[in-house]
Amino acid sequence: MAIRVCLGGTFNVIHDGHMVLLRKAFESGDEIYIGLTTDKMASRSRKVPLQDYETRLNNLNNTLGQMAGNKPFFVFPLDDPMDRAASGNFEVIVVSQETVRGAEKINEVRKRNKLKPLEIVIIDMVLAHDGAPITASRVVQGQINLKGKAKQ
Repeated sequence: MAIRVCLGGTFNVIHDGHMVLLRKAFESGDEIYIGLTTDKMASRSRKVPLQDYETRLNNLNNTLGQMAGNKPFFVFPLDDPMDRAASGNFEVIVVSQETVRGAEKINEVRKRNKLKPLEIVIIDMVLAHDGAPITASRVVQGQINLKGKAKQ
């Protein structure tokens, strides 16, 4: 039986932290399902300019295509943090330390709905040169590049 892995994100700009998250997803299962936050959902929590959904989707699909090998992946619009992870047929969820609580809430909903909880796989935050996490906001603000190095 195939192990189905889910994860979610905005992927405003795809940086090294995202690459570690995506690689871990491909290492953790056979089929990868990625919820890509819609413009509406992403705009609620973003304080930096946001690329539109289609641009983010194209960039994510290009990145996934390069790393997937022969494993299938599926990207779907994510309008709600619980969305498919709380009710879908998945075995694993991959998150960063920053989003563990969201995965725990998903498992609480799954338990209430009599679904098997997801195995939570947690990646460490990828740190920039200055010891702070690499984030899309820091990249967009020009503090660091996609690899976490200071912008010159």
